[in-house]
Amino acid sequence: MLPVQYLARTLDVPSAQDALNRPVSGLLSIQPVLNATERDQAAPRAAFERLNIGQNLAGLVRSQSKGISLVEIDGQIVAMRLPHQAAVGDTLRLRFAGHMPQPVFMLETPETAVTDAPQLSKTARMLSDIMQRVPERALPTLSPPGPLLAQATAVPAELALALRTALVRSGLFYESHLANWVAGQDSLDGLMQEPQNRQAAETARSAMALALSDAKGGADPKMVNPMHTLLTQQLQVLESPQLAWRGELWPGHTLEWQIRQGVDPQNDGSNIAFANGEKEGWESHLKLTLPNLGTLNVYIKLDAQQAFSIRMVPEQADTVPLLEQHQPQLAEQLTAAGCTLHSMKVEHDVGA
Repeated sequence: MLPVQYLARTLDVPSAQDALNRPVSGLLSIQPVLNATERDQAAPRAAFERLNIGQNLAGLVRSQSKGISLVEIDGQIVAMRLPHQAAVGDTLRLRFAGHMPQPVFMLETPETAVTDAPQLSKTARMLSDIMQRVPERALPTLSPPGPLLAQATAVPAELALALRTALVRSGLFYESHLANWVAGQDSLDGLMQEPQNRQAAETARSAMALALSDAKGGADPKMVNPMHTLLTQQLQVLESPQLAWRGELWPGHTLEWQIRQGVDPQNDGSNIAFANGEKEGWESHLKLTLPNLGTLNVYIKLDAQQAFSIRMVPEQADTVPLLEQHQPQLAEQLTAAGCTLHSMKVEHDVGA
């Protein structure tokens, strides 16, 4: 925005007329130029006293002569020395800046209009481009390259640690872990296990291979940064707190695990708890195939009071009695492990 001050004050001269000798309404007789002393001593122009500072106005260039432009503003015609090339008939975008003591307007140049327009940073444009490639309703899914354990285990703590590590060190929460590390709440060894660090060397090798391929004229223009997939998943989890993990627990035994943020049933699915800053619960769905039980779906809910509700749904109906028989033993083991059990039930529902 450039300041332009109209260079005028009323003179006792006859009213001006247009080309057809008709009186021009609202035309103010003006002096071509006021020097600094005359401008400071001039009285404020009453025609613009009702304008508010910051008010946007349009100015129409009526005529030009010797570098001075006659501009119609709010029904008044004033003389201005415009800082950029303007032609008769152009409309100027002005903003009233106040009386100093004569009225001063801010002129919006074409360059200013471009500069004032919202501009996205390079990072924002990259994130927008990445999110536009995400299929609608796609669930971010983590898929490890190999089994979590080399062989089957009957030790729950060992399996729990492997699952926790696979999720925590998946790279989805890397920036949070960096903040924890700075605060002394995470270890450097733990950070080095995450893809952002493990793939640094792989990315360097890929870049070298791409450069060599490009030198030979065989570069694939569709190649993208391998970290874009993980970055996409981070953005999805940030937008909607849910994710899936799909892989092998040990060779030959797969697990499908879905986690999402739920709502406390006491709030009837409303957003009251969220609005009040209260903690929400979490829901987890595990689908696994076991030697004696076959395919089993386990639905676990952890409410805001840290109480578990568990529902086990086997695909084979004859598995239900076996699960019901050992249900008390499972409940005792969960209680002994420090879990608060709200409910547990077994049912057969293929469509669950």
